Amino acid sequence: MNKKRFIWKLLLIIGIIPFVVVTVYGISNAIFGFSGLCLGINCSKSLGFDAFIDSIILYSYLFWPTYIIGLLLMIISIFKLKK
Repeated sequence: MNKKRFIWKLLLIIGIIPFVVVTVYGISNAIFGFSGLCLGINCSKSLGFDAFIDSIILYSYLFWPTYIIGLLLMIISIFKLKK
């Protein structure tokens, strides 16, 4: 029984990873700057909360399936752990 609980806890942690990654990515871009999808020569970096929000929006637009997979893993593992 303990082995099954460990597997469901591991799947819960794996499900949380996409949300942690995007938060760390946003914080990193808020500190070091974020230029978005700038392809020109005169690209300016935004810092702070604007960079945080912009990077999260861009990441979420590109990698939205990771949120769905993570959410499904979290829901299934929570139900299995409650049993």
